[in-house]
Amino acid sequence: MEDKKGVMGGGYFRPEEKPFIDKMSDLLLKAQTMYTPQLTDFLNLREQTILNNLINKYDDLFVHYFGGYDNAERVRGIIAPDYFVPKDSDYDVSMYEIRYPEKFANLHHGQILGSLTGSGIDRDRFGDIITDGENWQFFVFKSMSDYIEEQVKKIGPFKVHLMEKDFQDLLLPRDESTDETINVQSLRLDTIIATVYDLSRQNAKALVDHGKVQINWAVNKNASSFITITDTLSVRGFGRIRINDIMGRSKNNKYILFVNVIKK
Repeated sequence: MEDKKGVMGGGYFRPEEKPFIDKMSDLLLKAQTMYTPQLTDFLNLREQTILNNLINKYDDLFVHYFGGYDNAERVRGIIAPDYFVPKDSDYDVSMYEIRYPEKFANLHHGQILGSLTGSGIDRDRFGDIITDGENWQFFVFKSMSDYIEEQVKKIGPFKVHLMEKDFQDLLLPRDESTDETINVQSLRLDTIIATVYDLSRQNAKALVDHGKVQINWAVNKNASSFITITDTLSVRGFGRIRINDIMGRSKNNKYILFVNVIKK
């Protein structure tokens, strides 16, 4: 379990984030008026940032996070009075290992994600998908265990068997990302993509225009969208960019960004 209240910045909210803000505001009000813990869905980094900003307005509430392992990216939150101390079991999270014919198959993150969502499971119902380079595990609502065991029999063209495992059997996740510091003229979506992946602005804009770019796992076709701290940009065919920090301006007045990059 990790407490993250107030450790992530980013007070800028987009209009499309209002439904999530309203949903979290309702949970905060319930926790405060009913004095009972409120459990969220799995939240991505951006959603955690929004919740952290909202809960800072409540002196008597705290949010605790858990995603199955330390430093999980997607986590469930428990919003509760500040005296409440949750147990791991309170988060209703199960961990599954994927058994598959390793000699004949080579699974990928996208295949697993596609199979889970294709089985009718909403993205906010399952957490991280991790690998040590050979084996794969993922996290999901414990309350959906029976459903997922029944529905997910294949990933891509390969037959698989899902085995529920204890958290003590966690794989050591392989991190293929790199931290980089970049300088950009503006915080536009296409500018950042062009800089990280060494593309022309025109080519970066074309990727956005053709629906190949997501901001926080939602397709965004506006190349001039403003990017902020904790945003995650997914660029089909190129990889993923997470904005960890905006560190000010350089001498030539460019924004200095600290980013985490996965290149495919």
